[in-house]
Amino acid sequence: NDENKPLPESDDFKRCMFSLAAEQAQKLIPANRTLQTAGAGYSEGAVLHEPISSKNAANRLSQTQSPDEALFTHAANILSPYAITAETETYLRAAGPFGPLPDMETVVGVNSKIYSSRLLARIGEKRYGMEANSTAEMEAIGATLLKRGPYLLKDPFGVSGKGNLLIDSEAMQRRIAEHLHKQEGSGLRVQFLLEPLLPKVTDFSSHWFIRENGEKEFISVQRMMNHQQNYSGSIQADEDFNCKLENAGYFTVIEKALRALAEDGYHGFVCFDSMILEDGEVVSIVEINARKSMGLINAYLNTWWEPYGHTGWLTFLSLGLPEGFTFGKLLQALRESGLLLTAPGDYGIVPLSSNTVMVNEILTRRRIAEGTQNKRGMPKGRLYAAVLGRDDGHRSELVRSLRQMLADLSVKVYN
Repeated sequence: NDENKPLPESDDFKRCMFSLAAEQAQKLIPANRTLQTAGAGYSEGAVLHEPISSKNAANRLSQTQSPDEALFTHAANILSPYAITAETETYLRAAGPFGPLPDMETVVGVNSKIYSSRLLARIGEKRYGMEANSTAEMEAIGATLLKRGPYLLKDPFGVSGKGNLLIDSEAMQRRIAEHLHKQEGSGLRVQFLLEPLLPKVTDFSSHWFIRENGEKEFISVQRMMNHQQNYSGSIQADEDFNCKLENAGYFTVIEKALRALAEDGYHGFVCFDSMILEDGEVVSIVEINARKSMGLINAYLNTWWEPYGHTGWLTFLSLGLPEGFTFGKLLQALRESGLLLTAPGDYGIVPLSSNTVMVNEILTRRRIAEGTQNKRGMPKGRLYAAVLGRDDGHRSELVRSLRQMLADLSVKVYN
């Protein structure tokens, strides 16, 4: 948060890149151990995890890992993209070295909800979504769905629930259709996935790695906390939950999907968003994320908590920052309130980001100093944090205390 250091340009922020601090990790690993890896770009001497069959995934999840097991992708200081974007290849060629990456066209295709829906049909599994490639098709399919209840109109490339629109009346559908007709009239293409609003009780995701040769490795299952169709956090699923998925045939479906992804040329990290309905039915594939994910980050964070019998909840808060706010004040308040986790084995809050909190505040100060902005307003930021508690109730209590502490600092919380 040094305000005198030059900030990246706006395009740099879009690259979604991070450098895994493998050199620091090496200091934590005994000399007689070789860093294990769980990703791409392996350096010489790296030892890979034993491949985990999806059918054995639920049983393997219950095994405890020690803190020095693989938390990073590489045994050398190699960049690894969180997601493959248009700028990724150029960035990595300049920064290098880097591991093999799938081509951009493949990544874009796999990330589409249309691909997910077609994949389900391809592997012989039930699918709920119906594809609409024009406004007329959207109206026809939507009218049929509305006879049975509300439905979701999904942007094929919406992320974390953004791009999903709940349609619950003919009047609302007409308003959307009028807007889409205008877009078509200007030469734009319309494409959506329409799905009935399913009576879900649980959102979860499973995380995998596909090697270039098509081999698959299981990483984790994470329960997801969603609010109004939007992602709000992840927590590791327990053994009972994974056993239920195994008995429901979930891992068999995902195994077929992984095989299809490899056949289509995709390799790397992949996350399947899934859910369980009120009647117990498991919807194995809601959508596919051809990238790393928040749940994956939480899975690796848990390698540090698990030896102490703890489970962390990865979440974020969208903040509005008052004048004079600094990240140091946040840390001080966390410490003084007793919320900051300061020792292994304790409970509390672990802040995971600082620049995501402060970047807009710093930019605002500079613009005011340069005369390009007159009013400060209320700069926004996002605090990512791991919440470690005894159980769900205790973790929720810690988050309530965090919200109150932020309110005492005159920080607004929007989510």
